[in-house]
Amino acid sequence: MEAAEVIAALDSGSIAVRRSARRRKTISVSRQHGAYLVAVPARYDVRRHAADIGALIARLERRAAAVPRGDADLEVLAAELNDRYFDDGVAPSSVRWVANQRRRFASATSATRSIRVSDRLREVPRWVLESVLVHELAHLRVPDHSAAFDALTRRHPDTDRAEIFLSGFSYGEAAAGGVGEPGN
Repeated sequence: MEAAEVIAALDSGSIAVRRSARRRKTISVSRQHGAYLVAVPARYDVRRHAADIGALIARLERRAAAVPRGDADLEVLAAELNDRYFDDGVAPSSVRWVANQRRRFASATSATRSIRVSDRLREVPRWVLESVLVHELAHLRVPDHSAAFDALTRRHPDTDRAEIFLSGFSYGEAAAGGVGEPGN
């Protein structure tokens, strides 16, 4: 994010600044409720250091865009998505990568509230993985693919794009002699 964009975001309120008398030298950036929160020392000139803040925001976004590599990271992402899109007290008991799903992208067992994600998806873009997780989180609430289920999955903004991506992904795997038909 460029310095001018940071200044514009400060003016619009999409970047909030929290000043601290206890903080002496360091600054940090986090995301809270769709906005950035910049924590700075009390006398820190935010506008003068807008480029530094922009670099921190860019680093934060790069890290957020990375697909979780381990089971613990996958569980954290699922919990974050569950809170963001459902927040109804229903939570998965476990979320993990598995190597034995060659025809499905993921599966959920509503009785045990466990979600398993095919390790074939470790390299997909994060927004695709998020859409798959929201799909499985929706299955914890509605076991079939009804209109009510579809409404739950559509809470994720990239559902349609992810379905197209996964269709192409499956086609590519089949063309390369991989597994074949898409699954869910």
